[in-house]
Amino acid sequence: MKKINFTLLLFLLSFLIAKAQINLVGASANPNGTIDIVKWQALDSSSVTAYPSGLEAYLFASSVFDSYNSNYYLGGIASGSGVLLSFNTNSNIPSLIPYAAMSNISEIDMSTGKIYNLSSDSVGYISVNEYDISTGSDSLLGIIVEPGVNGIVADAIGFNSNEGIIYYIGFDGSQNNCLYEIPVRNPVFSWTKTILLTTAIGNNFSSVNYDNVKNILYASNAEYNSSGNYTGNKVVEINTTTGELIERGLLAGFPYYLAGSSSFDQNSGSFLLVGFDSAFNERMIVFNTQDNTYTTGYVPATVSEIVCDNYSFARSAYITTSIREQDKSDFTIFPNPATSKFILNMSESAHNSTFRIYDMNGKECLSTHIQHPETEISTISLTKGVYMVTLQNQNSIQTKKLIIQ
Repeated sequence: MKKINFTLLLFLLSFLIAKAQINLVGASANPNGTIDIVKWQALDSSSVTAYPSGLEAYLFASSVFDSYNSNYYLGGIASGSGVLLSFNTNSNIPSLIPYAAMSNISEIDMSTGKIYNLSSDSVGYISVNEYDISTGSDSLLGIIVEPGVNGIVADAIGFNSNEGIIYYIGFDGSQNNCLYEIPVRNPVFSWTKTILLTTAIGNNFSSVNYDNVKNILYASNAEYNSSGNYTGNKVVEINTTTGELIERGLLAGFPYYLAGSSSFDQNSGSFLLVGFDSAFNERMIVFNTQDNTYTTGYVPATVSEIVCDNYSFARSAYITTSIREQDKSDFTIFPNPATSKFILNMSESAHNSTFRIYDMNGKECLSTHIQHPETEISTISLTKGVYMVTLQNQNSIQTKKLIIQ
């Protein structure tokens, strides 16, 4: 498989001078007994909006977010059958896909949109599957053989989208806390195991997330003493080579946490999770990995399966990957670079679509419904720079880069 190189310099420079709002998405049971998808901005109670999803129930810890296409995915049940919910956070339109293989150990490659599931159907074996939602193809990449391991740990998986690596924290046959590293883009399946260098007697790792800007793996680590008593929960950085744990901060006053609802905002470097204090009051925790401080505040009641909408990051970081530029496209733009206008040409299958232009911060600059195979688009209102354009219909969302001179 062709090796893919990524350039994050442009994004890193913009990150240093601007800090984006943290946009979150989650799922919540409504009074009618069905599931709503909820959008809001971290700690802001005035920003909450809810949308019906069509789900009757959802699978714990099965939510992932395709940042490149702005799709929230959640495994669930509709009309008594297992499905995959796809909710686009730009259009706020849900759709149900007949895919019932999502596990509660799921992650997504934000540079390709491919979903990865870990599952354990028998003692000593962990299967690694890849689901390509664009083609509906579900394939077994390989099996981790770990004699004596019975089951897998939920909410303990992160994904390095720069290099295509799954990181999973679980136990081996000797009950050691281990970091499993699984490169999924290699033509031959492989995996490595590193025993974590823990300092406490008991450890419970969860909320595993990867910072794709600084290439750092984070997790929360609930520690216990020799008597089995809880001593505190820490945000830790994990050295993926040595297994060393670097303490970033103690989350004091929060002995309980909402499982399956951690996320990481790539724009601001914020590690997010939901905690409960000793009185069981629910709070959103936003841990700043730049200075290792955290703030707490509002989180919508009954919302779980929370993910961070990293749309603007993915568009900045992965726009030039060979995977995206080699995708078959149903539309062309000419000229590109453009000045005051360009011509949009579409294939027959792409007619009756919505065309949008976004700036590199993810802000929508133009939206129009396209019905003809050739349409002239004015760019007079756009300033010089790089933009993203999308063509969306009921079957797909396709993306290209547009330069205005």
